[in-house]
Parts: sequence; structure tokens; C-alpha cells
Amino acid sequence: MSPAVTGDARLYLACPLTGLGDDGRRQVRSDVAAVKRAVERATDIDRAEDEVWPVAVYAPIDHTAPWSDDSLSAHEVYRHNLREVHDSDGLIVLAEGGGSAGVGQELEWAIQLRIPVLYLTATGAASRQISGSPAFVSARIYNNDTETLEDHVKNFLRQWRPLILDGPARRESRKLRFEAITTRLRAAWQGCSNPTDVAAEARIDLQYMELALTDPRYVAVMATDTLLTLAHLLQVPLNALDPEPSFVLPVTMLRPLMAAAADEGWEDAVIDRLLHEGRAAVQRGTESGLTTISGWQRVRQSLG
Repeated sequence: MSPAVTGDARLYLACPLTGLGDDGRRQVRSDVAAVKRAVERATDIDRAEDEVWPVAVYAPIDHTAPWSDDSLSAHEVYRHNLREVHDSDGLIVLAEGGGSAGVGQELEWAIQLRIPVLYLTATGAASRQISGSPAFVSARIYNNDTETLEDHVKNFLRQWRPLILDGPARRESRKLRFEAITTRLRAAWQGCSNPTDVAAEARIDLQYMELALTDPRYVAVMATDTLLTLAHLLQVPLNALDPEPSFVLPVTMLRPLMAAAADEGWEDAVIDRLLHEGRAAVQRGTESGLTTISGWQRVRQSLG
């Protein structure tokens, strides 16, 4: 499998894969190719010379199709596609034959992440439930016409270009904002003597817990009730993450802090103290050195 693309904006191209016959596979491959052509034309070929509009496309049909010889288990496919959606800034759905359960799951992940969605149906309108979703969902019919399909994709990209291009920064910001709470929950979970009982009381599947705590972005979209219950059972104080919740350090300071913490192996208590020192520096107007890893390392050394 290809590694996640970093830096550029990314689109996830979903389509039904399970239970397709030969004709269905050919049609899906043809439509996937049409979408990719439209993305390339809208973001590269037709752009003005001074515009920078880099977009990568990830399509599960190229990596986890059930007819491919990838030896992946069902759990591995789920985890892989979940990660790829979280690494994306827009979703395009080819709802061939009305879609599939897997496509529906990917659609819900995208709605939780608040990324724009283009839901394409070959014939007939999308279900009213999808069209009525209170999210950035555009449902379009292309009547089995490739040119119409490509036009819908290009119009979608033009409409949502600012949000898609801002996606990588928003993904990084979400990760930074939930890094501390994820670290605390993971440490408490790993040190828990009765994880099965905790999972049962919180009504959380054990495999879900192990997956969710691997990435701050999964914790970011965790149901509020689940997060509160889990923090309570593991005795992780949510209000202790930031003693001054009204004042959050800018990403330009948080990113090098988290990088330094990872490199140096700083404990949560040290990070909390450094956050306090960073806020104090901003208030004093002496924060200029805290946009680099070395700047945070110097502050850590000064604490003794």
C-alpha cells in the first residue's frame, strides 16, 4: 500500500467494491478513471500559470479491492480505509447501484470530519437522507454520461477549493489539539488493570479502544459522551489539559513543542509546564523563540 501523502490536499474516491461482477468492475474502473481525469484537469491542466492547486487522489479500488491478492484481513482493510479518510480533505462517492455499506461508512466518517462530499449517482437521485444531510454534501446525477460526470467533479472542486486546500493545515491542527488528551488516555488505558471492565462500562469495543488511542484525530471525532465516560473511568481529568482554556497557543508554537516533546520523550507534566511557560511568554511578548524545536528545548533546560 502507498503511504499517506503529506503536505498536499487529498481526495478520497469511494465506490462499491464488494459483490461486483465483471461488467460492474469495468464500469467502476471506467468511472474512477473519469474522476481522476477531471481532478487532474481542474487542478493542473486548466489552472492559471500562477495558481498552485496540488491535489492527490486515493481510491480504495487501487489498493484494497476484494478481488486483489493483498492478503489483508477485514480488520486491516477497515483500519487502512479509516486512516485514509482521516488523511483526506474531500470525499467523492461513486454510488454505483445505489452505493454499498462500505461507502456509507466512509460517507459518515467524512461527515464527522466536516469535509466536503460529492455524492454521484449514475441514474436516479440520491436518497433523501443523503441529500438532506446537514453537512457539506452535494448530490449529483450524471446519467451514465462520462462528460457529465467529469463536469460535476470539476464544479465540485471549484466550489470547495478553499476548504480543500486548507485541509492539510486543519488536519494538523486537529492532531495537535488532541495530542495531549490522547497521550493521557493511552497511558491510563495501558496501565489499567481491568480494561475489559472499563470497556464494558463505557460500552466501547476493545478493538475500537486500541484503534482510537493510536491517533489524536480519532479521539477528536469520538462521541462526546464516550470521551467523557472514558476519561471518568480512567481518571483522566479533561479540565487539567489546559489550566487557561481561554488562551490556546498558536499552531506555529504548538507544532515545534510537540515535535520536541516526541524527540526528547518529555512527560505530560513537563509538557503542561511548558504550555504554561509559553502562554506567559506570549503575554510578555517574548515568544519569538518558541516557533522552533531548539527554542522549546532551551525553555525546558531553564526549568531544571
